[in-house]
Amino acid sequence: MKPLISVIIPIYQVEAYLRRAVDSVLNQTYRNLDIILVDDGSPDRCPKICDEYASKEARVRVIHKENGGLSDARNAGLDVAGGDYIAFLDSDDYYAPDFIEILYKELTDHRAQVALCRYQVTGPGSGELSPDFTAVSKQYKSGKAEIIVNDRQELLNNQYDALCEDATYYIVSWNKLYDAKLWKDIRFPKGRIHEDEATTYKVLDRAKRGVYVKLPLYAYFSAPSSITRDRFSLKRLDWTVAMTDRIFYFEKKELFFLATAALRARADGSIRYYYPLRSQVRGSKKQQAVLKDYVREALHTNRVGRRQERGFLTMKTRIGYRIFLFSPDLYRLLCLKKKEKIRL
Repeated sequence: MKPLISVIIPIYQVEAYLRRAVDSVLNQTYRNLDIILVDDGSPDRCPKICDEYASKEARVRVIHKENGGLSDARNAGLDVAGGDYIAFLDSDDYYAPDFIEILYKELTDHRAQVALCRYQVTGPGSGELSPDFTAVSKQYKSGKAEIIVNDRQELLNNQYDALCEDATYYIVSWNKLYDAKLWKDIRFPKGRIHEDEATTYKVLDRAKRGVYVKLPLYAYFSAPSSITRDRFSLKRLDWTVAMTDRIFYFEKKELFFLATAALRARADGSIRYYYPLRSQVRGSKKQQAVLKDYVREALHTNRVGRRQERGFLTMKTRIGYRIFLFSPDLYRLLCLKKKEKIRL
């Protein structure tokens, strides 16, 4: 029998989409699955729907718990997962029918500990563009899919936009199949958003090898409202906390290239966050000052940090940072003139 794979689905107020998500797992071409539905105290009909699935399908089990947030729900699933491999699915998203089969095959063929794929963004309502998973499957079976094998260093490098154009696919946690041993003693930070940025790098740091399937095998549902797309709030700054933790993590391990990559990423993100923070959050001068300090720290480390840390910023980046610190409005104006969007 093939190895058991645990699929963890955290669930909260997704009554309209839950069946689609669970059905996409039940209908996987890979059959030996341990499907863990974590009801995170959902106030709608989700708990009942979960119990209906468990009563009809032996591969499904349900955890009912008090609301603790996405990270806490995923952690509850990890605590009871019995599979040799682990996958996550957000409860308004869904898998391609051969998501697990393809990732498992590539993982084992390349003796890797993690496999990942691309995802396609879908939207709500009649205009929703669903992925053509049939065409994707044909492309894979015809041998036309691009498969990239990464060593540990590449897995870690590829989480940064400045180093990899596909960084997002390496950062998120839910487009992957993992050897369960990678998750030993690693959990998502409870009560924080940007939980993937705070966690995935620790897991990938344990992998000797990863394999990237450059096909969209996962449908990411872009809901009408999301905590990461609504009006800017201070919670968004959890991202900078995640990056700060990452900097300390790699400095402690003396992986200075990765530490400085995180320093630059935090500075770039601080500039992006500065503008909505300033315009949308009253009384945020202290937080604005902290974001500027992150930019200053990157410049300082680049100039007078430890020998292994110096010189990681290009001249163009250094000039941009200094203009931002001198006048954020001038920096934004120059970016607009160059048609370089400040992404939020």
